[in-house]
Amino acid sequence: MAQGSRLDIPPIRPDGLQLDEPRERQRRYWRVQRIAWWAFGGVMLLAILGLTGSGGMFHKQTVDFAAASVEIPRVTRWEGSDDLSITFREPGDSHEITMSQPFFDRFMIERIQPEPDQTVLRPAAQAMTFPAADAPPHEVKFDIRAMHFGWTGFDMTIAGETRRINLVVLP
Repeated sequence: MAQGSRLDIPPIRPDGLQLDEPRERQRRYWRVQRIAWWAFGGVMLLAILGLTGSGGMFHKQTVDFAAASVEIPRVTRWEGSDDLSITFREPGDSHEITMSQPFFDRFMIERIQPEPDQTVLRPAAQAMTFPAADAPPHEVKFDIRAMHFGWTGFDMTIAGETRRINLVVLP
């Protein structure tokens, strides 16, 4: 600085700062930042509620049939293990479950407990028969693993009653 020169002091703005720069760009940045924090908080809340798979009160859905109820994930993870449980409430010597082909296109069955007595291939579906003894309830549990991600819908038939089951597989 040359001797005798003076620095120009910027005026004090109405918000109390003594800056000589436009603040509109910074305000826009802060606004976007606040919106992003709210979005992150929303994603965290969805995860806590179970809408991203693996736990939470919305993780599972129950599909009721006249003779049974099916508990299946509403949201599952790609290549993650999950389970599908079927509880038969009606007495009988055996129980039959028929699942349409989209289920088998999307999921791999790792284990069925108890194993079916008989498996029959039907057009665009597979039917499994499970022997039953004693009084109900009888439970069948499938350990499944999603092999592809996306929206999945398939039909399940129990005792002649068919229901559409929809679920999401997240990457």
